[in-house]
Amino acid sequence: MFNSIPSELIEVMQLTIVFSSLFGTILVLLFTADKANTKNLYMKKAR
Repeated sequence: MFNSIPSELIEVMQLTIVFSSLFGTILVLLFTADKANTKNLYMKKAR
């Protein structure tokens, strides 16, 4: 199946998938943490 695709291209594709998934999880964690932090900031300002 992969005999027609060069091994360098397979390696690049694997690295792209790994880093894009890492970047995606980091973005999701940042956005979810941002929502929690804004609530805490509003509570601190109200006090």
